[in-house]
Amino acid sequence: MLSKLTIKNFRCFDQININFNSSLILIEGNNGSGKTSILEALHFLGYLKSFRTHIAKELINILSDNFFIKAVFTDNENNENNLQVGFSGKKRLVKINEKSIQSYKELMHFYRVITLTEDDLALIKEGPDLRRSFIDQHILLCDSTYLIILKKYRQILENRNALLNNGYCSDEEYALWTKQLLEQSLIIQDIRQKYLLDLNKAINSLFSTYFNDTFKIKFIYEIRESKSYDFLMKNHLKDNELRQRRSLFGAHLDDFSIIFSDKKSRIFASRGQQKLIVLLIKIAQIKQILEKELNGSLIFILDDFMTDFDIDKINKIMPMLFDLNIQLIFTTPLEENPLKSLILGKNAQILNLNEFDRLGKNINI
Repeated sequence: MLSKLTIKNFRCFDQININFNSSLILIEGNNGSGKTSILEALHFLGYLKSFRTHIAKELINILSDNFFIKAVFTDNENNENNLQVGFSGKKRLVKINEKSIQSYKELMHFYRVITLTEDDLALIKEGPDLRRSFIDQHILLCDSTYLIILKKYRQILENRNALLNNGYCSDEEYALWTKQLLEQSLIIQDIRQKYLLDLNKAINSLFSTYFNDTFKIKFIYEIRESKSYDFLMKNHLKDNELRQRRSLFGAHLDDFSIIFSDKKSRIFASRGQQKLIVLLIKIAQIKQILEKELNGSLIFILDDFMTDFDIDKINKIMPMLFDLNIQLIFTTPLEENPLKSLILGKNAQILNLNEFDRLGKNINI
């Protein structure tokens, strides 16, 4: 469980020190008080990137040229482990228990975080890049060896694209790299489809258990140019790829549809239904990770995501979240809302950021 968090020169904060003493945390405050920035720091610790920007430099406080984040985790036997990330210039340093780590794989064995924000609606509403990224990231959280498979695929794709970019390649070279890309694509596609099927089952089980609804979610994996090697070699693909100077088949072009009540959720689901679908996807993710019985802490952080749900939906959602038995961290505006009243009886810790000055001072909560 997360027990302490220190943030320096990150976003709106000069420095903030937070002590967590519960598995259920509510961070409240007005807009601009820093609620999302705290969750962003926790997300950065887990993924070494933000959910709001891909440029780490943008996270640095305007009055500084670096930032630092440190989290302390306490296990069931009250042993402490710490994770820290520092960023200065273009250099990033990551340490676990004061020892530098070199790979993302090491980090995942120590700390996993699932984040839910309004931007996650893009999983339904936006293009295939986000959905591919989502399923690949989820697989990595469950099995870090998948990183090796992805790296091999990217190397093959880069080499093949470099060959095509020349505008010419021999039939032998083209056949070699086409076969390798196809073989590695099939491996990735099989893994993705397996995990999507498991997520699909978990989501529908959640519907059945907590909502007693007839609603069903279905993921349909979509493979571009789902053809055999012989077909790819005989149907003018080479001419088209040389013309466009890039690979026109492979796992990097795949997508999956999210079907809700037999219709595409992107088009036919209401905003409230889309939010519920995304929430259930994240909870199903967590359940799948927990089933793997992996080492390290797992935290679910929800950035002001519950306020649009009516009281009936919240009364169904909260037991589902509590039953995960992991640390939950919510943010919410200060206005009265059902979420706060529901968690007050659960030994929740309430942190009110409006009580603290953000800039120029050390803050201890």
